[in-house]
Amino acid sequence: MAAATATNAAKTAKKILMVRPTYFDVKYSINPWMDPRNPVNVDKAHDQWATLKKTIEAAGAVVEVMEPNGADQYPDMVFSANAAVLRNNKAYLANFFYPERKGEQFFYNKWFKENGYETYLSHEIAFEGAGDALWAGKNQSKLFCGVGPRTDVRALYEIADKLRSDEPFKIFGLRLVDPRFYHIDTCLCPLNADIALWYKYAFDHVAQFNLRNEIDLIPVSEKDASRFACNAVVVDQTVILNEGAEETARNLERVGYKPVFVQMSEFIKSGGSAKCCTLALNE
Repeated sequence: MAAATATNAAKTAKKILMVRPTYFDVKYSINPWMDPRNPVNVDKAHDQWATLKKTIEAAGAVVEVMEPNGADQYPDMVFSANAAVLRNNKAYLANFFYPERKGEQFFYNKWFKENGYETYLSHEIAFEGAGDALWAGKNQSKLFCGVGPRTDVRALYEIADKLRSDEPFKIFGLRLVDPRFYHIDTCLCPLNADIALWYKYAFDHVAQFNLRNEIDLIPVSEKDASRFACNAVVVDQTVILNEGAEETARNLERVGYKPVFVQMSEFIKSGGSAKCCTLALNE
């Protein structure tokens, strides 16, 4: 187990963007979790989303809600993690790999511009926002990016260029190899600047080696990873994750974190959980 503890915590997210699940459903299949024959219980999904929001607020964060007005053709827009990767007041927007989600970019671009962000985007290079881009390191000095299933490695050069500032950062392309863990936020969860949860078998051997050199890692079992234990929301010392990942919860407690379980069963039908429904607007 990694030696780092919660006492190393860097400044954590205090303001989080969520998109109301007005149109959430499973109407197509673009990952191994999705099956339109396994319908979403819409009322239950709305209750689970509301509970997640309240739990995040109880942990000390402020939740900003984006209303998906006009986005009735985009049932996955509830997964705000995929909107963009952010640094200061800059947003590098997602260009979704699958055509079913490409139209979300218009709505996110509008929201970020209306809320004071400089926005950048590509219509050619696939990139799926903070679902595939996780900040770590002191003062966000490291950006871990999943590449392969949804994000083109060329996006890393664009992100490095568009988000550059007076505080430099290093960007790491980490190849994902298990189709169940198609975004990096399904298999890696930085808890603070120095320590992260991970399911190592979602990464190729080079990515495993590189991650071990850059951050202390707490392993997550396949059983817990399949319950989306790594797809967790971190607010100060609270880690909010889908119910059932008991082993991961015990490991979090050992390093000074408070795990809080929520039910995310309806969102897992679409291949997402707690973290997928959130985007940290400041870290």
